[in-house]
Amino acid sequence: MELRHLVYFGKVAELGSFSKAAAVLHMTQPSLSRQIVALERELGYPLLTRTSRGVVPTSAGIGLQRHLEVVFAQVERVPEVVRTGDQGKELIRIGLPPGLPDAWALALFASVEDLLPSVRLSLYEATTDEQRQLLQNSLIDLGLIHLAAPELRSVEVFAQRIGVAVPHDSPLAHQPEANLTQLDELQVLAHAAGEINVEESRLRSALVAAGVHTDWVFRRFSEYSELIAITSGVDAVFLTEASAARHLPGWKWVPISGAGVDGLDLRIRTWAAWREPSRPYVTEVVDIMKT
Repeated sequence: MELRHLVYFGKVAELGSFSKAAAVLHMTQPSLSRQIVALERELGYPLLTRTSRGVVPTSAGIGLQRHLEVVFAQVERVPEVVRTGDQGKELIRIGLPPGLPDAWALALFASVEDLLPSVRLSLYEATTDEQRQLLQNSLIDLGLIHLAAPELRSVEVFAQRIGVAVPHDSPLAHQPEANLTQLDELQVLAHAAGEINVEESRLRSALVAAGVHTDWVFRRFSEYSELIAITSGVDAVFLTEASAARHLPGWKWVPISGAGVDGLDLRIRTWAAWREPSRPYVTEVVDIMKT
């Protein structure tokens, strides 16, 4: 198997057509088909299924397509790896989840540079589930994830409070924190698919137990989050302070108090996780994270 075979498959799967992929790759369609057949034969699984509208990946093909995102990202980093090695430094690849506070990450970089001058950090943005897979495949050396994964070594490094971002003319904007009853009858925007689903579920359960009715609106967070919040007409957005600063800079973030609700812990916990045996300097970087 060669890297070009994976490139060929990735392009066919992306475009859903041998003819379109062949044109983009500047090769003939029969030649491209032969390369894909050879790849399927070597892997032992069919990767593509022909339909009346083109081709679609099989279940095995979908798995390979997802994995190729990681493979190609790592290939792109080859020059960085070579450059770091030429400088006599050890490259530590770290996964970052959405919502990580910028100030915390910058402080980590400064501390590593000061305390571990022979180490260079390389960052890879990925969700908790993606990072667990990356760690298992040794594609990153250290992950920052929002749960303690039993298959990995892990240690909690910090926690963030959960709150709501509100417009500056909201009554909540002038309070140091909000309690659950103040969310009654409000329309609240939350992640459609994000890293804080457990905390969102915990909060919704607590609201129901407290007799508070909240109208939830679920959307994916992006560079247009503030525009989505405004056009959706929501009263508040449920997220961490770091995410509020990134996605809703024109809104005021207010932490939510879980006072009066037994067992309610509205914090997003972050663990540093790695595989054993670890790469050199990984545990030293974790020690810096803990401080």
